[in-house]
Amino acid sequence: MRNTAFRLFLPLLFGFSLVGCDTSPAPEVSYIIVDTLMVDASINEGTSSARLTTLWVEQNGQQIGAFLPPCTIPVLAGEDQLIRLIPGININGFYSQRNQYEMLSPKSFTWDLEQGAIRTLAATTTTFEYNPVYSLVILEDFDGVGLNFLKSDQSDTNLVLTSNENEAFQYPGETPNTSGKLVLPPTTIGEFTTLQAFDLPQFGSNVWLEVNYKTEIPLTFGVVANEQLQSIQAPVVTLFAKEEWNKVYINLVTEVSGYPQAGDYNIFFGAINATDDTATVLIDNIKLLY
Repeated sequence: MRNTAFRLFLPLLFGFSLVGCDTSPAPEVSYIIVDTLMVDASINEGTSSARLTTLWVEQNGQQIGAFLPPCTIPVLAGEDQLIRLIPGININGFYSQRNQYEMLSPKSFTWDLEQGAIRTLAATTTTFEYNPVYSLVILEDFDGVGLNFLKSDQSDTNLVLTSNENEAFQYPGETPNTSGKLVLPPTTIGEFTTLQAFDLPQFGSNVWLEVNYKTEIPLTFGVVANEQLQSIQAPVVTLFAKEEWNKVYINLVTEVSGYPQAGDYNIFFGAINATDDTATVLIDNIKLLY
């Protein structure tokens, strides 16, 4: 009985599908191939190391969608098509939280796109520069004299420099290769705060921290909100252990805007070694953008 009913339902379904068919011609489509997304930092902007994971594409002012390179992107064919490319990142390192990264300038091109044609974008086309509208501060790249982070009172260890090729962060074409290093014996704490306090925008304005890191234990970043009578430490994110160097984009907007009475803010990072073994934390290229 069940099979008979299903056979009777099929002609009805087919009939309805014929009535509902859209007979308008399909749009003419062209294709754009994107391999990788990169950053070109100027001499005063620190490393060009990046981890751009998503590309938003607009055509003639209309958003087409978000794509994960390497990818092939369908766009409408036609002459004088305005294509806008907007780079995106994973917020706080979470794969499920993607966002357009306004600290990098979008790129726009006007192309003639033939039907069925495939345009492979050169690396220079998908390489982005920092947006000059925003402020960029290199908190620490560990390549200068002295350190811009101060050891907190509860820290059991010091922040030191390493140029060991097995430890220091390296990006092609960039020198010197020196990074910060924490060595934490079992059941110890390492914590450090910027020497300088920063007047950061509030009321929902985005504030970002870019960091390269490699760590054997969880590593926490956050802000210290300096109010008139007290300073409040507000952790933002704790990063899991990484065996290889990684890049993360940390959004500080909730913690900065959450303390509107603060006159300024310090940035801090720290780690607790709750294991029975000595642990190492490596860190580099800490940038503050707002």
